Amino acid sequence: MSTDDLSLKEIRAELHRLVAIADSAERPKPDTINPPEHGMAGPEWRVPQEAPFASSPPLWVVRAVDDPETRDCIYVAQPDPYVKYDWERQLDFVPMNPTDARRLAMAILAAADRAESVSQGVTSLAARRTQKTDPPERKTMT
Repeated sequence: MSTDDLSLKEIRAELHRLVAIADSAERPKPDTINPPEHGMAGPEWRVPQEAPFASSPPLWVVRAVDDPETRDCIYVAQPDPYVKYDWERQLDFVPMNPTDARRLAMAILAAADRAESVSQGVTSLAARRTQKTDPPERKTMT
């Protein structure tokens, strides 16, 4: 597909999508490293969620712990935007094995791509290419 076939709206939408992919392609560094005396010692990533209705931005917390008995999982705390937390005591962490965590991360990226495409009223170029190259469905008589 050449760019001659695209509208300015489609080019802008694709550029927006590519920037979002670039922003998510590099692995972020941890926001903090919890010290050995911490209950969940090890690296911690904090992801603030945009929530204009909340009194303060809800914070997703992801931890990889150093403890030999529990380091085979990652731990994720999902915030409730309507609750103010004491971040050290009130978070509820869910353990996930790395395979499940990667599958969840990829599903979130795919869903985010689709949501952006739909909200902008354009089909992503990747989906458009698939639609043009897929053979038409065969109709069978029953």
